[in-house]
Amino acid sequence: MYQFKKIIISLIAVCLIAMFSNNCASVEAPNRLRKVLDLQGHRGARGLKPENTWPAFEEAIKYKMVTLELDTVLTKDKRVVIHHDSETNPVICQNADGTEIKKTSLYDLTLAELQTYDCGSKQNPNFPKQIPVPGTKLLSLEEFFEKILVLEKKSKESFEFNIETKFPDDGSAPDSLVKEHTEKLIQIIEKYKVTDRSTIQSFDLRTLTFSKLKNPKLKTSALFVPTYFQGFLMTIGFGNGYRDTIVSAAKEKQADIISPYFLYVTPKFVKNSHDKGLLVIPWTVNNEKEMRRLVSCGVDGIISDYPDLLDSVTRPKP
Repeated sequence: MYQFKKIIISLIAVCLIAMFSNNCASVEAPNRLRKVLDLQGHRGARGLKPENTWPAFEEAIKYKMVTLELDTVLTKDKRVVIHHDSETNPVICQNADGTEIKKTSLYDLTLAELQTYDCGSKQNPNFPKQIPVPGTKLLSLEEFFEKILVLEKKSKESFEFNIETKFPDDGSAPDSLVKEHTEKLIQIIEKYKVTDRSTIQSFDLRTLTFSKLKNPKLKTSALFVPTYFQGFLMTIGFGNGYRDTIVSAAKEKQADIISPYFLYVTPKFVKNSHDKGLLVIPWTVNNEKEMRRLVSCGVDGIISDYPDLLDSVTRPKP
């Protein structure tokens, strides 16, 4: 079933690119609300280095990404760890001795236990260009900011951060967990004085509510993914109702940014979002034609697994 779903998603993406590759270029592109296109390295640079690890963030920095995008989960000992899933992932992590790890809820593991894993030796099979970095450990969010601030001081550069809260896919996270995770995340952001450079994003829109209550100055981003049926309708020119629905949902949650799967993005969608004061930053865009289409639509940023490609497409070399 998983492989079948992957095939369906791929077919939908291919159809969209083929059928709508010029659907923004043929219309006057709306003006971006953001002056500089926000280039974001997804999970650092998932297509090039092990996801959500320091080597991946270094790779994103190498290609001059504006924003480092990352995922966070709360551990058993209430630490914020950079990790995509609420369970350990045997596909990309292993024990230090090379033996396989078991799928385990991160809520049942401490940060110290998680950091015994090697999350750099195994190449993600979905990303053949990804270069393993053996021995790479998971980072806490605090460790991430410590490293970033040292790097910024040394390089005189400054980065932005798009930090996602992750919960079980089945929607079982209680309000108390969402609130606790969000508030601990904000405490760390405030501790390192990066509030003005940080965005909190989530598919679980309760995160946005708790974030605005805790610190109204923090930017928030509402993430959306279509169902397979909705995605199919959008590839054949329908689905504007779905697009309008998510714009309304983002606005209702007082989001600053709407971050949809790229299938949603059309000139009308961008204009509608901009008219409501929402920046548009679609994910996860790994195709050159699609990147160009989205730029011509007037999006405010793009999230990609391949910072090298995103850099070359949006910043053409002389």
